[in-house]
Amino acid sequence: MNRKPITPWMLTLALGLGTITACSNADEVPAAEGEDGKPAELTFFMNTNLTAKTVKGFEEVEAYKEIQKRTGTKITFQQPGDGSQFNIMLASGTYPDIVYAPSSYPGGFAKLVEDGVAIKLNDLIEQHAPNYKKILNEHPEIRKQVALDDGTIAKFPQIDIDLHRIAYSGQMVREDWLNKVGLKPPKTIDEWYTVLKAFKEKDPNGNGQNDEIPVGDRGDGLGSIGSFATGWGLLADKFHLSPATGKVTFGPLEPGYKDYLTTMNKWFKEGLIDSEFAATDRKAFDAKFVKNTVGAYGGVISGINSYKDQMKGSIPDFKLIGLPPAVGPAGKSYSSHVQMVQNVPLDGAFVSSQAKDPAAAVKLLDYMIGPEGSDLQNWGIEGTSYKAENGKKVYTDEVFKNPEGFEPTEAVKKYALPTSGMVKVMDFHAWAAFELRYPEAAEANETWFQADRSLLIPPLSFGGEESQKLGSIMSEVNTYVKEMWIKFIMGSEPLAGYDEFTATLKKMGIEEAIRIQQAAYDRYQKR
Repeated sequence: MNRKPITPWMLTLALGLGTITACSNADEVPAAEGEDGKPAELTFFMNTNLTAKTVKGFEEVEAYKEIQKRTGTKITFQQPGDGSQFNIMLASGTYPDIVYAPSSYPGGFAKLVEDGVAIKLNDLIEQHAPNYKKILNEHPEIRKQVALDDGTIAKFPQIDIDLHRIAYSGQMVREDWLNKVGLKPPKTIDEWYTVLKAFKEKDPNGNGQNDEIPVGDRGDGLGSIGSFATGWGLLADKFHLSPATGKVTFGPLEPGYKDYLTTMNKWFKEGLIDSEFAATDRKAFDAKFVKNTVGAYGGVISGINSYKDQMKGSIPDFKLIGLPPAVGPAGKSYSSHVQMVQNVPLDGAFVSSQAKDPAAAVKLLDYMIGPEGSDLQNWGIEGTSYKAENGKKVYTDEVFKNPEGFEPTEAVKKYALPTSGMVKVMDFHAWAAFELRYPEAAEANETWFQADRSLLIPPLSFGGEESQKLGSIMSEVNTYVKEMWIKFIMGSEPLAGYDEFTATLKKMGIEEAIRIQQAAYDRYQKR
C-alpha cells in the first residue's frame, strides 16, 4: 500500500455541496461503541499484508492496539496477501465492515458505490466525523480530491496536507563523479549531454576501464529515460496537461515527442544510456550501481540513503544528489512525478454496504485520521518509540538503536508505520526521519518539490462505462507505447516510422481516451 487519499468531508446531502461547519470538538476522542452501547467489533480488510520482521500483521502494531483501546473498538484485521484478493472478496458477495480498496480497481470508488459495495458517507461524516470535516473545511483542494463528481464522499484515505513528503522521486547524479570530471550539476538537456559524455570518456570511477554507464535505467519502469521527456513539455507515456492549451493530451502524440526520441536515440547510440536497459530489472540495476559503474538515474529518494550506506565504506566521497528536471526546448523545469498533485491518492478505506454498524465504523476511521490517531500511526507510543525534545517529536533508541538488532525501518513497525499509507494524515517529519537521513536526501526532496507541476493531472474519477472504455483502450495503447518507445530509442525501429506510430495510436482509440480524460478533468474542476 502506498501513500493514499483520505475520505472527503462533505455536508449533508440536504446541503449538497455547501460548506460544512467544523465541529468544536474535533479533537475529542469519540467512543466507537455499537448501537447497543457495547464496544464495537469491526472487521477491516486490508488490500495487502503488512511486510515486517517485528510483527506478523497490523493487529500486532502497538499503534493499532492503542487505537482500539482509546476508541473502545475491537478490530479484526483481514490481511489476505496480495492485491488480487480484493477482487476475490468482492466476487464472494460477502464484505467486511471496512475495506481498504486499491487504486487500480476499475471505476474506483464511484463504481464501488454504483455497484452497492460501498456506501455514501456524507451524512455519517456530518454526524460522526468532526476530525475529517475539519480537514476538509480547512483544505478545499483535499475535499475536491476526496469527493466524487456528484459530491458523494465514499472513502477515508491517507492524506498529505503538505506535499513536501510526496517529492520523493526525480533524477539523480553522482556528485563525486561530477567533481572527477570537473563539471557542475547539469540543469539543461544540453548540459546533461556534456556531463554524460564526460562520464563516458573520462573514467570517473577511476578503474582504468571503459565500463561507465552514464545513465542507468530499468526496463520495467524506464524512469530515467522517461524523466528527460519533460524537457520537451510532455510526459513520455502518460496523459498530461498541454503547456500550450491547458487541455488534456497524451505525451506520445505531442509534437515534441519525436524530438525527444531523437535525442534519446542519439544518447543511446553514443553509449550514454545503458545498452542493456530494456532487459535490466531492479536486482540487475542494483548490481551495476554498487559496482560503481552508474553515473545517473531516475528513481526514488531512498536510493540516496541506501546506496550511500553500501558504498561510503569503499568510496569515502560517494555522494548521490537530486537534480531539478532538465530544462529543454519547452523552457521550464517540469515535474514528471504525477503524485505531486495528489494530496489524496486514489485508494482508501470505505464502509461496506454490509457493515453491521456504519456509524461505529465512521467513528473509528475519524479517530484514525484525526490528530491522535495519526500521531499514533506515524510515531507510535510516547516514551517508548518516540519522545519530545525541544518541542519536537523524535524517535527513541528503541527504534534507531534497537536492542534486538533490527534496522530502524523494521524496528519502527512494531510501533507505527510512518512511511506507509493508511487512514491517517501523514507526518513529514516522521517520514523524513527514515527517508531523509543524509543532507543530500533533504536537498533532493526540496529540489524536487520546487519543480513546475503544471503538466500533472489531479486524481480523476470515471463513470462505469467511461472506466471500462478507458481501460479497454489503454491496455492496448500502453503495451504498444512501451514497445515502440524502447525500439525507437534503441534504433531497432527507425524514427522515420514515427508518423505510422501515431497513426496506430489513433486507430487504437487514443483520441477517444483523451476525450474521456478531458471530460473527467472538466468535472473535477467544477467540484
